[in-house]
This record gives sequence, C-alpha cells and structure tokens, in this order.
Amino acid sequence: DNARSLMPSLTNHMLRSTGRLKVSQLKKYLIRKLQLKALPAAIEITCNGDPLGNELSLKFVQRTRWLNPSQDLTLYYFYGEGDSSY
Repeated sequence: DNARSLMPSLTNHMLRSTGRLKVSQLKKYLIRKLQLKALPAAIEITCNGDPLGNELSLKFVQRTRWLNPSQDLTLYYFYGEGDSSY
C-alpha cells in the first residue's frame, strides 16, 4: 500500500514565480488553485525525489537540489503520509 496519494493536476503545468517563493507558499497556492480540502502539512513537494522543507525558497532548491541547471525546475506534489483532509 503506497502512503503517497496522487492529487489533481494543475491545468497549466508551468508556474512562473520569483525565486523567493517558499515551499510553504507553494503548498498554499496548490490548495487554493486545486480547491483542496487539505492542510498544507498534508501536502508533500519533492525535487528529484527529495522532500522539501517548508522554509526552503525555490532559488535555494534550484541551486542545491536541482540536477539540471539548464532546464526549468521541476517539482512534484502529492498527499504525504498523514491525513490528507481536514
């Protein structure tokens, strides 16, 4: 049984933002945009399979976790191991 649950897809797969955007803000964006009944803590965002902490900025993730500097940063999101709703 896989503890990770898939979430709905965004209609636009590309999001342009400032590098100062934090992972916690990205989670709130996903909840609002996808109209989820979930808490930010229930959402996990990963880069190259590594879970990202809420305090990390996208610029930091791109510099330290992203392995393809010539390509756009790609992140994945899904429900984590906790309760996915409130």
